[in-house]
Amino acid sequence: MTDIKTQIKVYSSFYNDLTNLRAAISLIPYVGSQLDLYLSTPGQKFVEERLEYMIAQLQEQMENIQEDKIDKAAFNTEEGFDLIQKTFISAAKTRQREKLKVFAQIIRGSLTKQNRKHDPELYLKIVDELTEKELEIALLLYDVKEKRKIKIEGDNEAQDGMTNDPYWFSKHYPKYSKDELEFILPRLEKTGLVKELVGSFLGYGGGQYNPTPLFSDFISFIENND
Repeated sequence: MTDIKTQIKVYSSFYNDLTNLRAAISLIPYVGSQLDLYLSTPGQKFVEERLEYMIAQLQEQMENIQEDKIDKAAFNTEEGFDLIQKTFISAAKTRQREKLKVFAQIIRGSLTKQNRKHDPELYLKIVDELTEKELEIALLLYDVKEKRKIKIEGDNEAQDGMTNDPYWFSKHYPKYSKDELEFILPRLEKTGLVKELVGSFLGYGGGQYNPTPLFSDFISFIENND
């Protein structure tokens, strides 16, 4: 397998030849010129389009941040260098727009002054390993249970008390089947974003997953709520 340094070297030559892409990066408020220095090398049209989309997302997100909120020292650290490089490499490997948007949010979060409890490289690794549908379901679950505080119970005619998430979500969001949710939710648990509820509850046979503190930290980071 090609190691990270080799991938960065190959990507670098690609970046240098992308005049339009480099011009777009230079327009990103406060950090464009510094971001430009991180990248280098040519490549295929698909990669260019993916990076252009992520950069457009980052530019839009940075425009809403006040300059005094920018941590300009982030560019002078080895940690910051690694995160930017890894994020662009991950972006080059995916066509999934929702993931590209989140990658941009991770870069933005790393460039703003935030609580040191955050681990953006961990967030990047988690998102990189998820499919777009898995990410979509994770964010939906967080929205339902943490933002809207909907209680998942009493919604199954064949069951008194608490019902399970695959049944409830497939009923309220028909685009997701019960079968695929039964497969995806345990996968999300392995990332550390959610944890299955265990214990003896009336009518509960398992299958409810709640966001973890890690998930809350991740949402806080990408939404800049610190």
